[in-house]
Amino acid sequence: MRGDACLGAGRGDRAGDCLRPGGLELTDRVVDLARLPRGARVLDVGCGSGVTVAHLAGTRGLRATGLDASAAQIGRARAAWPDLDLVEGRAEELPFAAGSFDAVLAECVLSTLAEPGLALREMSRVLSVRGRAILTDVYDRGGDGAPRPGLPSLGPREAVEALLVGAGLEIEAWEDHTGALAQLFWDMAASAAPTGAAARPLAHTPPPLAGAAPRPRPRRRLGYFACVARARSGELRDDERSDHEPERSVT
Repeated sequence: MRGDACLGAGRGDRAGDCLRPGGLELTDRVVDLARLPRGARVLDVGCGSGVTVAHLAGTRGLRATGLDASAAQIGRARAAWPDLDLVEGRAEELPFAAGSFDAVLAECVLSTLAEPGLALREMSRVLSVRGRAILTDVYDRGGDGAPRPGLPSLGPREAVEALLVGAGLEIEAWEDHTGALAQLFWDMAASAAPTGAAARPLAHTPPPLAGAAPRPRPRRRLGYFACVARARSGELRDDERSDHEPERSVT
């Protein structure tokens, strides 16, 4: 469970980059979408080497906690940022009390889990009454939806929405950031190419042999989304009803 390296081997150094679509720029975007005030309690699920937790705590002024299932990653993060609040644990069994956080962030994490619905229910459980789940991940943006080997995905948008509803969450904002996924693919290809060589697409299909049947086209077009969902569990207190924000949608 590595939110900072969902598409390949990440860097674990102090200045480590976030090897995921959009990097910290997209993190800032979704935090802005959630309208989190400074000092809000935020859990970063799948924090990896701690880059995002450090950014949330330092640049954004949030009370950030990082969680990762990898003891090695937590160890590297603690070595790089001794003052950060970092916990070893699984997304499917969060070691926190109900209502512990104002927001839970999971960037490029859910699609890597065997039970993303269970993880979402745990995220919903630890959210405060008006808490937000903040997600970025891979989904099927087109095609016939048939599974095929390769990058894991949460399925089409309808499947993502069903997972959220099943966890007691409702979407407030949804944005497509497929361009960030494509840019990461090209950056990875360019970094892997020999010096001076032109970058090639990651998936290169040679021309068919004479007389051979044409290869079937991919049945799935991958995309990348950013989403903010509101916890539906529990009723608002009387003093909260007057300023309760209406649902909004960003497309």
